[in-house]
Amino acid sequence: WGVENFEQITIRHSKFAASRFVHQATPALRNFATASPASFVSGIQASRRALVAKTDEDRESFLRRRGFSKPETAKIIETVLHEEGRKPESVFDFVQGITALARTKANQDTRLDLEEKARRLMERAS
Repeated sequence: WGVENFEQITIRHSKFAASRFVHQATPALRNFATASPASFVSGIQASRRALVAKTDEDRESFLRRRGFSKPETAKIIETVLHEEGRKPESVFDFVQGITALARTKANQDTRLDLEEKARRLMERAS
């Protein structure tokens, strides 16, 4: 839901690309493997504590104010109800519904747009 310590490695495919990859990527992969998940976990916990909707009207207005269409809003709420067995109340619930809806989209740009909205919601909660 947020990129931390981003490092990009670009290696042109050539005769020694494999050895350059091992040399350059090993430190980055080691850092990733030993990094603490604390900030990620605290973001998830904060989003679960952030209760934003108690009624159906709250749910709809919460999503509509964040740029979701009426059909998308209904699908997100329905998805959470189907997958979690209850209506969404917390930011985390809504993010789960949004990302589930994104997985149903065939168009990659549409999926990414939905996932970007979910990311912004998570960032505001943490």
